[in-house]
Amino acid sequence: MTGTITLSDQSVLHIDARRHALRLSPGIGGAQIDLGLTVYRQARPPAADLPRSEDWPVMPIHERLRLSAALYVSTRNAQQDRRYLCRVDGEHLVTAILQQGSFQMRGFISDHQLRVIEEQRAGKRIWLILALEALQVVQDEGKPARFAQPTGELSFDVGAGEWADNLEDIEAGTYVELLVPLAGGADYADAVELLRDARGLLREGNVPSAIGQARKALEQVREAYGTQKAFADAVKKTPRQRTLAERWACMVEDLFSTMSGASHKDDVTREFEYTREDGARLITATAGMLKRLSADHDLL
Repeated sequence: MTGTITLSDQSVLHIDARRHALRLSPGIGGAQIDLGLTVYRQARPPAADLPRSEDWPVMPIHERLRLSAALYVSTRNAQQDRRYLCRVDGEHLVTAILQQGSFQMRGFISDHQLRVIEEQRAGKRIWLILALEALQVVQDEGKPARFAQPTGELSFDVGAGEWADNLEDIEAGTYVELLVPLAGGADYADAVELLRDARGLLREGNVPSAIGQARKALEQVREAYGTQKAFADAVKKTPRQRTLAERWACMVEDLFSTMSGASHKDDVTREFEYTREDGARLITATAGMLKRLSADHDLL
């Protein structure tokens, strides 16, 4: 939805989002957000069509403006449930002319904000809303110069795929964190790659496939620790009698069994349904098991 700002001489700025307007870049503790926009200035109507006024300012044709905005996000639509995200400012002063030109607005989003957006959007598109402000210097005839700050609003949607691609580029803000050190070079690189795939599938809203990829990653943990045999020994004892290794084995096998219901449909599991939150918890638990395996690398 094109945004408009009526300037003090009654000319109108038309501001719109370019195609693929959003770009996220890595930052410390978050991401830099750049919004690619277009702008042109529509001349004011002929004097005969306007009410008479002696106070209209005389504006230069190539006036330079500073544009800024409060950026809001909504996971529903541009009018409902909008939440404040950050402040964005024009990268340069904008020359307001009658021909269309391009400019960028830039701000910063924290990792925590990105995670909240990921959780709330649940694999769907989002809306970005800009509450725009144009700072201009107004020179009335025979009067001192003064500042004016007319406002307007621009909103546009960002598709689920475009948002996910931006998150992949910055490797941050994901609802599922993957902090698994690769001991001994690439020992667990395949398992970590499977977890990355699971995270991407979860972003897209494909929960069963995401859990299936995490289950494949857990196979390496089961093999390294020999949890199947340890679990078989453990279930012959009361929980209080189990060794620490057997208790860990029970956790790994229970996790594997829980995730198996997403991939294999039998008489028991065909009714199983997993929410996105379930998927996030199971992938995170798998990442934790892989991290423990990496720490125990030299002991196995």
